[in-house]
Formats: sequence, structure tokens, C-alpha cells
Amino acid sequence: MTTPTLTDRYLHAAARGAPESQRDSLRRELAERIGDDVDARIDAGANPADAERLALVELGDPDVLVATYLDRPQYLIGPRLFPVWKRILRVLALTVIPVVALAFPFAQVLAQKPIGEIIGSTVVVLIALCVHLVFWVTLVFAVLDRALGGKPIMEWTPDSLPVVTEPPGDDTRGDVVLNLAFVALFALGILGHPVLLPFRDAEGEKTPLFQPDTWAWLQWYLIALLVLELGFWIRLRGRWSYGFAAGSAVLSLAFAIPLAWALADDRLFNHEFLARTGWDEWPEILSAGGGLAVTLAFLVVAVSAVWPIDGFLKARRAAASRAGASVHQGTAGQVDHRPGHGAGTV
Repeated sequence: MTTPTLTDRYLHAAARGAPESQRDSLRRELAERIGDDVDARIDAGANPADAERLALVELGDPDVLVATYLDRPQYLIGPRLFPVWKRILRVLALTVIPVVALAFPFAQVLAQKPIGEIIGSTVVVLIALCVHLVFWVTLVFAVLDRALGGKPIMEWTPDSLPVVTEPPGDDTRGDVVLNLAFVALFALGILGHPVLLPFRDAEGEKTPLFQPDTWAWLQWYLIALLVLELGFWIRLRGRWSYGFAAGSAVLSLAFAIPLAWALADDRLFNHEFLARTGWDEWPEILSAGGGLAVTLAFLVVAVSAVWPIDGFLKARRAAASRAGASVHQGTAGQVDHRPGHGAGTV
């Protein structure tokens, strides 16, 4: 029995990766190519064994070589569709995942699940969601890449290029004025709301809207945060930056956490005040874990998230505008070498 040579083994490995109808022609073509290379190396002075090995090393992995011969792609998504795939995944990650991250635990709280189960199941759901998003989007684009033969979904034209704009000189004035007005109104509500309370007890004192034990510290905590907010917005000048956006996120989080906790755990509204309103359903829906209490807690978190999200978007736009301005300034002085234009033409 003849021992297979390295060339025989290489041809076998290559042929098994090709369709049966093309195996014979592929083997003949590769055998001829290898033979010519080996002969050339022997003529150059190499011994037959070394010549054969070097020829096979130069050909490389037979599976990769066969894919090249058959024009068979060795990737899931080609370079033409990769940017679109990346863009769609980013949009889905910034929209679907945050919605599920809020909606799923909200539904779990309404179902009165234990806090440990809510956290654990939310983490599992988010991980599964990320895996499914990446898998199914990638699968769709892999199929599209094969179906389109590497062609783009839409033909690129210069009209798709982004517009380079000069950044505005002061793009935060409106933000500062609006948020300073919000700080003033919020402080007025905290300090002035007892004047508007309608109910009085037997001694003629007004019945407080909020639980005295909680409000004794919460009102001063909120006032302190408003002072920090005031300093933050006065300090914000010129354009947004990622540092200011991060600061906005920290302040929003500091507002949302205690308010959401007090609402969800029935530590905010005064039971005596609610009882005087004639609203009979409040003990069921505003108690700890009640539907309205949980809804208000999630609403506080959702509203508080608007400021940092808006801040990061504006910081991103400001960074892009500064980059565009630097590009514009860098190209403004380039020499125009077109026919009919002087060497000094700008």
C-alpha cells in the first residue's frame, strides 16, 4: 500500500470542501499548480521533500484556498453591509433595551414579585434580549449579504455625506434659562405648598400633604440638590460637554432615587391627608407596591432620565460641531490647483 504524500493529503483536504461536481477539476488544477511549483524549486536547487513542503506552505490552508477558488465568502457580513448592520444594532440597543429595562421590572412590581426575583429576572431578560438582538440582526444581514452578492442595500452617493456646520457661539443659553426657571418653581413648590393645603385638623392646623417623618429630611435634601442644580446651570457656559452631561446625570439620579423609593414604599403621602379627600381607593393603589404608587415611582425615574439623555445628545452634537469646524478651518486655506486658478487662490 502506497503511503500518501503531502500533496495527496493536501488535494484530499481541498477536494472535500468543494461540491462533488467540481472536485475532479479542482484536484487536477491544484495538482498541476503544485507540480509546477515543486519543479521550479527543485530546478533552483531545493531537494524534492523541501520543495514539496514549501510549495504547500505557500498555498496555505486548503479550506481557505478552496473558498477563494469557489468565490465562497468566509465571513458572516461583508464590508459593504457591515456599517448598516452596526448602525441598526446601535439604534436597537439605544431604544429597545432601555424600554425593556423599565417596562419589565415595572410589570414585575405590579405583579408583586419579591425584589430579589425582580432584579434577577430583569438581568436574565436583558441578557437574553441582547443575545437575540445581535443574533437575529446578524442572521438577517448574513442572508442579505449572500443574496445581494456583496452589493450594498442602497447605492452610496455624495449626497449622503454629513453637513459640516459651524458651531453656534452660545448654544446653552436656552437650557440655562429653562432649568433655572425649573429650579425656582420646584423650590417654590417645596417651600410654599403648605399655604395651599385645604384640610385642617381639630386644632385648626393644616393637615400636611406628605408624611411628617419623611418630609422632615426629604424637603431639605431636595433643597440642597436644588442649590447644586442652581450652581450647575450657572456654571454651564458656552457649549455642552460630556463632563456636564455626566454631572446632569448624577443630579437627576440623586433626585429620582429617594422620590421613587418614597413613592413605591408608601413613605411619601400622608395617610390622614388622603383620607380627608374622600378618595376611598387610595389605600389599595397608593400603599407599598400598589399600582399607582409603582406607576408614579417609574414616572419619576423616566422623567428624571430626560435631562441626562438630552445632555449627552447635546454634548455629542457639540463635539461633532467642533470637529466639523476644525475640518472647515483646516481646509479653508488649501491651495486650489484646478486649471484656471492661481497657485495662491483660496
